Amino acid sequence: MQSIDSQYHQHAHRNLYYQGSAAVLPWTRFTRELLTDCPEEILALEDTHKSREIVSYLTMQARKAFCHTNQYLDISTTHTDSLQQVYARLVEDIIGAVKDRRVDETILSARHSARLREWLRTSNPFTEKTFAVAGRQLEPVVCAEYEAVLQLEVLQLNTSGIKGPLLDIGCGPQAYLVKYLRSQGIEAYGVDRFIATPAAFLQVGDWLDFSLSPGYWDTIVSNLSFSNHFLHHHHRNSPDCARYAHKYMEILQALRPGGSYHYAPSLPMVEEYLPASQYTIRNIPVTAHFSATVVTKKATAEE
Repeated sequence: MQSIDSQYHQHAHRNLYYQGSAAVLPWTRFTRELLTDCPEEILALEDTHKSREIVSYLTMQARKAFCHTNQYLDISTTHTDSLQQVYARLVEDIIGAVKDRRVDETILSARHSARLREWLRTSNPFTEKTFAVAGRQLEPVVCAEYEAVLQLEVLQLNTSGIKGPLLDIGCGPQAYLVKYLRSQGIEAYGVDRFIATPAAFLQVGDWLDFSLSPGYWDTIVSNLSFSNHFLHHHHRNSPDCARYAHKYMEILQALRPGGSYHYAPSLPMVEEYLPASQYTIRNIPVTAHFSATVVTKKATAEE
């Protein structure tokens, strides 16, 4: 694992679209020593169980690294599965090279970098245009995870008026709001792509893959997560807009009659089309250019 972690630490912000050899991900000292001095550890990966563990860890770290440079990357189940195949092939290549005693860093690194670049181009086509004009190193994205009290204020929620069950879509790795609400006796759950400390009330997953049961939730929230990404795809006229619109309606249908969806930023391009016979909409200015929205399903609404 030290070798893997050292690779990600060294190349976390490397631009795979940068021209020339700079786009290749060279080995760190730890990786080089592992492959040249400890062949038995590499050959042990011929065991299917051990190989699967390493590939899963490689994939998980790669997902984190990619999202750290661009939070809008689509790493839903389908794309994660194909990314896992990239790392499965890397492990196969390394095992084969060690067995043949022909470990060539240049060849192995170039081959793996090319596969990663193709995965990125195929799974998230917008990156080719965005990153092609960037430098050798990409600037990390700062995604702050806000304290629970601030989130409650932005989302227009008061603990005394919250009914459970509550779902936080994009709760953040630390799930601050979910944990705070549970400490207040509220039945709260969260879903996020990355969860720091696993718990029964937290689910790791992409919100586009997460299934919501109709009429189950009394309160659903998402602060600078789902609606923020929806807006991003809308402004880019992305093909994924349709997926986000479908998920947005699934979220509303998952509310109980009288239940509410609290989110920020607002989504005026879809809110204006919600039927007044089924939903009430309240927009709350947060700053001069930023607002939150509360959509409440009317108690008499019929699906």
